[in-house]
Amino acid sequence: MKQLHNIQLGILQRLLFSESLRYTDMKPSNLIENNRFQFHLDQLIKKYKFIRKINGRYKLTSIGKEYANRIDDKNAKVEKQAKISAWVCCIQKRGKKKKYLIGTRLKQPFYGCQGFISGKVKYGESIADAAKRELKEESGLAAEKVDVCAIVHFRVFKTKTNKLLEDKFMYLCAVYDPKGQIRTNKEVKLEWVERASLPKYLTNPFESKRDFFKFISLLENFSGKPEFVEIDHFTNKF
Repeated sequence: MKQLHNIQLGILQRLLFSESLRYTDMKPSNLIENNRFQFHLDQLIKKYKFIRKINGRYKLTSIGKEYANRIDDKNAKVEKQAKISAWVCCIQKRGKKKKYLIGTRLKQPFYGCQGFISGKVKYGESIADAAKRELKEESGLAAEKVDVCAIVHFRVFKTKTNKLLEDKFMYLCAVYDPKGQIRTNKEVKLEWVERASLPKYLTNPFESKRDFFKFISLLENFSGKPEFVEIDHFTNKF
């Protein structure tokens, strides 16, 4: 959701620190004209459903509380938060041989970069369910079981300026022998690649090759307990 008007943020802040308030107690400033204040209050009630009126008093709704909790008290702005994604590594096992499902991205940002399937975790969704859904949507393959092998915190910076481009937590999930056939996807080209061929096949990984194979190692040595990794990634590909 876009940043709300300062008057609306001020109303939410007042309600955040109260069980309920009367109309006159919600004004962030007495200098605000009544018509202007009423307009912004109506937006919060009717458009965003953040506030409701009960017996002449105003209270935050459940979604209003969730939004208001993200307001920074110091600058009265809603803080940006890190993204949460499921990162799905599919492994096909045939005896001692393994193949990994590698995608080449066909849209911006990171056009042409190679790696595993990934996607945002929806509000209220479990990591395993998000991994299954993303795998199905991206590839047409179905997972019966998902192992969460690692939690990776990526901070992505622009190489020349050190500007922060992305902040994300990615849950590295392993899926063995998914069911079905890979379907065509305009956003990513998917191929099964033998483990021994990965160093040659990966010409443009999202991360460095060193980091990519670090994640492969986490997958191959998973003992049942997820590991936590933090990486600062510098790129000119964004």
